[in-house]
Amino acid sequence: MVVALVALVALSGCSRRSNEVRLEKPDDEDVPIPVVPVPAEGGPRLGAIANRAPIVDRPSHRGTVLGYLHAGETVARAEQPFTRVGCSGGWYAIRPVGFVCAESTATTDLTHPTLTAMSLKPKFGEALPYTYARTTRDTSIYEVDPASDARVRPLSPLRARSGLAVVGSWNATDPNGTALHLAMMTDGHFVDTADLETAATSRFAGVELGERTELPMAFVVKRGVRLWSLTGDEPAPKAALDYHERVALTGRFRTIGGVTFWAKNEHEWVRERDVTLVRERHDFPAFVDGDQKWIDVSVITGTLVAYEGKKPVFVTLVSVGKDRLGAPESDAATRRGEFAVVSKQVTFVGADPATLADGVSIYDAPWALGLESGQSLFGAYWHDRFGIEHGPGNIELSPSDAARLFRWVDPALPDGWHGVSGKPRDGKPTIVDVRK
Repeated sequence: MVVALVALVALSGCSRRSNEVRLEKPDDEDVPIPVVPVPAEGGPRLGAIANRAPIVDRPSHRGTVLGYLHAGETVARAEQPFTRVGCSGGWYAIRPVGFVCAESTATTDLTHPTLTAMSLKPKFGEALPYTYARTTRDTSIYEVDPASDARVRPLSPLRARSGLAVVGSWNATDPNGTALHLAMMTDGHFVDTADLETAATSRFAGVELGERTELPMAFVVKRGVRLWSLTGDEPAPKAALDYHERVALTGRFRTIGGVTFWAKNEHEWVRERDVTLVRERHDFPAFVDGDQKWIDVSVITGTLVAYEGKKPVFVTLVSVGKDRLGAPESDAATRRGEFAVVSKQVTFVGADPATLADGVSIYDAPWALGLESGQSLFGAYWHDRFGIEHGPGNIELSPSDAARLFRWVDPALPDGWHGVSGKPRDGKPTIVDVRK
């Protein structure tokens, strides 16, 4: 463990530099893209020893960044480097495409201590990729003290109710000699476990649409909502509905005394004013063609519908910026328009943790989809206010809904990759239409 922590000191240092890597095309590309065989799935592997190990389309630091590996993750590589020009450790072709420089951010030595210390892999089949925690009081983020491999020192303050993913643990002492049991963050830093509790994440999930379940759909986003009977002379209240309950509707509605009711079945109705209603859409944006995937987001209703062409396949609630219809330049507004998905990340590596929620720091937001607008869709593990405007401006989903969309949006994330460019090979990126 001692040698692993020395490696984590290096990881912490290079993470600040590697956060500057962006998923975009550089201005200058001086090396052609070579045609190389795809490395065998069961062949040798290369591992990331930094927060971001860039994957580029050619063996050059000026190549287009296709995605990245995250510390501890490994990927199948070619037996030999394609070249060592510009990279003393060698540029290796990786699976299924691209090149990684095995130097400061990656290695072919699978016994490297960082790969051992950061070996916990994301859980792709679950709502959250890691175990998540919240701070119970103001505390500190610690780093390994370079002067002692058994001691940590404070790096930065961390406010109460902040959130983070936990990928390991360690026992060490602080500068005063106090023994600490530490939780390891995904960037190789630490937080005292005495100041953490398990994050109580939302269990809300949207609805899959198909032949048996279609729009319209109603969601309950406030307390005290009930079903109604319309069989007598006056509407009569019936059973109560739970917060975030999903109500499939038949499409029939009636208006009584100026109040509109929608039918759940022959005997039960909901008042339109009590629920968030998502109706079948009949007008479509001009870009909709064939079975292209796109996402319809309404900032007024706080709803999201995923489409394949004109066919709705999934509906759910989202949280948007609390300044819903404010000026576009408002930090708390969700920008409206048609935006392509340009990146996918298992966790939002490189995001400023102070910008994802008000008053606290949020690390490792899961299942992030980056948009051309500069904003993102991701899973929010720190609240349960979906369907209600809430945040600084990004589009926030429940963790399970974010995981569902992450798997659905093309391209698929290759094995071992943590982030990927969002442009599919067929040239049709998923479009997010953000409207009133």
